[in-house]
Amino acid sequence: MDQLILIGEKQLAKQFLITERQVRTLFKNFKYAPGEYIYGKCVKEYIKQIKSKDGDHNLEDQKLKKAKRETQEFNLKILKDEYYPDHVVRGALSDMLIKFKSQLLSTSRKITIEIEQNEDPDIKKIVEKHVLKTLEELEKYDPPSNKGDK
Repeated sequence: MDQLILIGEKQLAKQFLITERQVRTLFKNFKYAPGEYIYGKCVKEYIKQIKSKDGDHNLEDQKLKKAKRETQEFNLKILKDEYYPDHVVRGALSDMLIKFKSQLLSTSRKITIEIEQNEDPDIKKIVEKHVLKTLEELEKYDPPSNKGDK
């Protein structure tokens, strides 16, 4: 049979290096009589409190480490030319669209010239040929690199 060990509020405060007020707050459920507490249950509760505080601290450390690792991985991907800064993407898109627009504008002139040169033109094939050629040139577009070598 378990032996019931009682401890006073002052002794409990000294043992756990906390104030008597903290003893009353932490161990109010284990009070046996005014100023006396059940020692075994108080020890278990105190250990449980310490573990939960350390657990929260460890969880925060893990979150911080994860965020640092993700940041390092992202920076590495930027260096490996897998990600582009916003201004580079905007510049590349603008450049690509300007080149594509000029290709499309010149395509209409090429189509007109080819139709005029043929006696019996197949307009559908001529238009298709020039549009596909323009789209192939768009497909060959090479965006600038993060490394600055282009």
